[in-house]
Amino acid sequence: MTTESANLRLCCYGSSSSATPEAFLNEAYSLGKVLAERNYVCVNGGGKNGCMGKMNDGCNDHGGTINAVIHEMFVLDGAEYLSASQSSGRHSLIVTKGPNLKERKEKLVENCDGIIVLPGGTGTFDELFEMVSQRCLGIFTEPIVCVSVDGFYDDVERLLKRAEKDKLLHVKAEDCVKVVRTSEEAVEWIEAQHAGQDRGAGSRAKARKQNRLVVGDNLRTLALMAVGFVAGVIYSRRKL
Repeated sequence: MTTESANLRLCCYGSSSSATPEAFLNEAYSLGKVLAERNYVCVNGGGKNGCMGKMNDGCNDHGGTINAVIHEMFVLDGAEYLSASQSSGRHSLIVTKGPNLKERKEKLVENCDGIIVLPGGTGTFDELFEMVSQRCLGIFTEPIVCVSVDGFYDDVERLLKRAEKDKLLHVKAEDCVKVVRTSEEAVEWIEAQHAGQDRGAGSRAKARKQNRLVVGDNLRTLALMAVGFVAGVIYSRRKL
């Protein structure tokens, strides 16, 4: 499938382990290839191993653009996919600092048009659920999709549906995150969201948040008017 949509910046999460199973690596390479063929920017954590490394290989091999965001603690023993000298032309490298990964995670999703999640470990889970939470709250409104290679994310889908059933979610589970089988499906689904289909929980939560802000502004205005009225009454009584 080809698309005429404008270039998208897609943040891609995935493993950095050199022991990542072959099936996951193959899907990661396919993701990089699909992004390159569509002229989309592949934004990821900048590692050279695991799903991150393979998606970068797929993107680079097919003439795509990579934006790598890596914390300085991981820039050792050649663990990063891009070196500082390669951060030019169609690729870029951002090295973040600090005592934690907060800045790195913020830079990864900054100005992105969607998130694609490949299999990974606790770091990937942390990134996934932080952004799912932000989407449900309306803080992050772009589509999020997991590529459930060999059923990897099926339990996440079941977990969210259970939370919805037990009334622990204020949105539908399917609006929190989409689960598909292949990288191409993931990209096509994000394209469909940007083509004008229902953006799900993100848009609705954003609308709720905007309504709360409007209500809050109105309450503050009323409070100020009340304070002014009381102050006026007190001032008038003092004059009497």
